Amino acid sequence: KQWYQRRVAITAGGHQDIVTGMDSFLQERVVTVGGQDKTLRLWKIQEESQLVFNGHKNTVIDCVSMLNEEHFVTGSQDNVLCVWHIKKKKPAITELKAHAKGSWISAVAALKNTECFISGSNGGNVKIWACAETYRSMALIKSIEVVGTVNSIVIPQDNSCFVLGVGQEPKMGRWWCNKDARNRVLVYPMVIEDEEVNR
Repeated sequence: KQWYQRRVAITAGGHQDIVTGMDSFLQERVVTVGGQDKTLRLWKIQEESQLVFNGHKNTVIDCVSMLNEEHFVTGSQDNVLCVWHIKKKKPAITELKAHAKGSWISAVAALKNTECFISGSNGGNVKIWACAETYRSMALIKSIEVVGTVNSIVIPQDNSCFVLGVGQEPKMGRWWCNKDARNRVLVYPMVIEDEEVNR
């Protein structure tokens, strides 16, 4: 749904399960992920059309964030990160075992108009990644220890910091509970050196 002046302007159907993540950028289009329906969709608002992308190995995709107008990143329950191009049905980059063994990637957030993004999970850390300029590979540039499940990541427009929503349990259900964690908000300064991105 697109909202305008407190009224629904457009209602679009497509996902067969709840929408677990969505993001947009400058143009009038939105990328969404549908959890258990195992698809991600790019919605073209003005054209009232959509493109459907299928996740790898029919996995559940939980989170999505746009890097720029052509690329976006997703995280899934099988501990895999994917970077996509809007004109290709398959991922341009697939990072297997992105977090600790058995982790569930629960949040991603991109630094807009850069090649960098952040991923979070229940595996004990958040990770900062950088894609190559060709978007054919990616590299880990920093890992920060976090106790608990990272349920959300927010980066302000100036990219000065990133904010984590951390809990004892995942946001969609009580599949596990980390008694050592606390439900809290954490704020970290965004410090990424050029040599870290380029190494």
